[in-house]
This record gives sequence, C-alpha cells and structure tokens, in this order.
Amino acid sequence: MNVGTYDKAYIYFDTNTLECRHSGKSLYLSQFTVSPLYYEIEDLIRNMGLTDKVEICIPDIVWFELQEHLVNHFRAEKKSMEAKIDAFRKSFGNLAEVYYEFKDCHTEAEYLDYASDIAQDFLSNPRVNAKIISCPKDEQTIQQIIQQAIHSAPPFRTAKAGGKEYTDAGFKDALIFSTIVTHTKNHLGIFISNDSDFSELFSSRQENNLKICSSAKDVQFTLLQEFNVASADIIELLLKSDNYLMQRILSECELDSNAYVNDLKIISCETVEDSMCVNFIALINGEKQSFDITYNMNANELLEASCEILDEMEDK
Repeated sequence: MNVGTYDKAYIYFDTNTLECRHSGKSLYLSQFTVSPLYYEIEDLIRNMGLTDKVEICIPDIVWFELQEHLVNHFRAEKKSMEAKIDAFRKSFGNLAEVYYEFKDCHTEAEYLDYASDIAQDFLSNPRVNAKIISCPKDEQTIQQIIQQAIHSAPPFRTAKAGGKEYTDAGFKDALIFSTIVTHTKNHLGIFISNDSDFSELFSSRQENNLKICSSAKDVQFTLLQEFNVASADIIELLLKSDNYLMQRILSECELDSNAYVNDLKIISCETVEDSMCVNFIALINGEKQSFDITYNMNANELLEASCEILDEMEDK
C-alpha cells in the first residue's frame, strides 16, 4: 500500500451517531445497542487493511451521556407503561387480567447499575474494538473552556430556556472537542457527528488534522485520501481475507465454494459510483481462472460475478 500523510488515525463517535433507537425514538433498554454505523466503521477499517493504524475512540462524555439517556428513557417508559396498564385495567375490569413484571430492575437506581453493566458488556465483546478516552482535566484546558463560554465562542452559543437567555449553551460539546484535540495530538482525527455546531469549530482550527464526517462513506473517502490507500489494495485485501466473499464469488460462478484459492492477483479495478468493478486472476484447485466481479463497498455486497478458464498460452 502507498504511504500516506499520517501513520496513525483516531475515529471518534458523537452521541447522535453512536446511539441506536427503534420505532422512531425509543431506546433498547435490555441491552447496550449501538447504531449500525459503528459496525460499518469497524468493517471499513478491517477491509481497508488499516487495523494497525486506525483506532475507534468514544469520548467519556459521550459514553456517560449514552448511559444517562438509557436511565432517563427507563424512567419515562416505565411511567408510561404503568399509566397505560392502569388505564387498561379500568377499561376491561373483570374481562381481562392485565399485569407486568420487571425481572432485573424494579427501581431507577437498580437500572442505573444495570445500564453500567450492559455498557461494560458491550466493551468486553470481542467484536468491539473501541476504547473510552477521558476528558482532559488540566487547568489550562478548563480555563480555555471558561473563556470560550464567557465570550460565547464556538461551540458555545446563545440559547433560550424558561424565559431566560443563556450564552453558555454548548458545554458538553466543548468537553468533547477538547477531548478529541488532546487525544489526537498531531495524528489524524475523524469525528463522526450529525451536529452542525461542530463544523464551524473544526474549520476554525489552523491545523487541518481534524475532520468531521457524518457517514461511513465520508470516513472511507477521508481515509483513502489521508492514507493514500489504492482501491485495488482494498479489494485485494478483502478477497484474500474474507472467506465468505470468496465463497459467494465461487458459488455465483458455479464453482466449488470450498475450492482451494491461491495466487490471487488484481488485474484491474475501477470505481463506479459506490461499487468496484474488478478483474482478477487466481488458481482455483490448481486451475487458473479469470474473474470479473462488481462489489458494493458501502453495503459490503457482491452484485455480480463471472469467470472463465484462462488458456495457458493466452496467459503467457
């Protein structure tokens, strides 16, 4: 692979891109569930062959906020459910027996401990390669944040609540940004967020090593640029490391999906919108074959595959 600008990169998640909701705005309360985007980024790093160069990080402010949201949602949903069941009992009377039972958590305090436990279970999952990074607490950082708040400098902004106007809204964002800056140092930092308030903050820095993205495609484009990873390198690594993908290709070509594959070599690779059109050769159980595939990188999906046996003289 080509050598890029950076030798190390950190990818940070904001609360709004890590949190996973269902049915519009409801959280999963029985387990710590993150958005599909998180796993897309995990797959992206692995498929690009950058696992030794790119780390996924979660600022502790984001981590604590995710758990706080769970506790608040538990409180609200429990209250709502109790009210609905009480209404059902009144409506149906002796016609129906309506009841419910909490198995692990009966009180908000118990759920607070439960939320902490399931959060740790998430981090302990072998499928997860993220680490929590702490907010800097040194005096210089705190003084800088205070001055930003006093002067309503980004990310601080004016907000109205309860008939009053506040000029220090954005304290959480300031802590997250300070965490990212301190941890990234001179490496590449990519912050995945849907919060437009961060855009101005990132663009105002003289250093250009911090990028803000909102999708896996944005992250992929940034990593491709900054690490100079060629598309052919990515697809070759993917073909050699993803056994399921190779089995799919062989199956689509009506070959033995468990065939022995070696001497794989990329001949051409062209990116068309979100897909890669690739021609490669490989020995399949000792027989040289030429393959043409179309693969969608964003969806990690094989779209088309065909192959033909290479004539030995033609190959020479």
